Amino acid sequence: MAIDEKTIVEAVSGLGIRGNEEGLIPAFGLHLTQHFADYYNRISFAVARDLEGSGLEEDARALLVEAGHVCAFNTFGGIMQSAEWEAVVAPMIQTREDWIRGMVAVVNAFGWGVWRIEDLAPGKELRISIDNAYECTGWVRDYPIGKNARCYLATGGVSGLMNLLYVGDITQRPTLDEDYYRRLFRGSDHFVAEETKCLARGDARCEIVARRPL
Repeated sequence: MAIDEKTIVEAVSGLGIRGNEEGLIPAFGLHLTQHFADYYNRISFAVARDLEGSGLEEDARALLVEAGHVCAFNTFGGIMQSAEWEAVVAPMIQTREDWIRGMVAVVNAFGWGVWRIEDLAPGKELRISIDNAYECTGWVRDYPIGKNARCYLATGGVSGLMNLLYVGDITQRPTLDEDYYRRLFRGSDHFVAEETKCLARGDARCEIVARRPL
């Protein structure tokens, strides 16, 4: 059975995922959070805008992408080891690459935009396009089109997918601890993602490419 995104989206949507009185969502063996996309957007964009022109612009971008690494590590990594993953996605997995296809289907169920795998070269490169990504749509609503890409969290998420699968081998159910995180994102063979197209730069949609540095 190949990965059936429609079935995964319907299954995840049927889990009744919603925040409790503390705004936390206990699901996938994790505690996810529920808040407005604008809450995150305005904080991250304020950091980026405040440091633009200061000489620390690239540092700001790196910090915001690092937040995406942490999100991918805990959220994607946790989901891939959850009972829900075993029940819904795992029975469809036939190849190592299906782990990424399955996780992208789960992302689409979360409503973080419409992610599509444009190219997946095993162990080499992942190219994801995103329509209606919440970061860039928030940017173009509130700020002018500019020269910089703005999907920081998604960029960290895409490199996180490749690192979880090809650097850390999430299929072996490793412990998600600090040592494992450093192996994924600090090792010499880790993947780095770049947002090559972005709505915030005037492109029709966003595109993020993860590959190992040359």
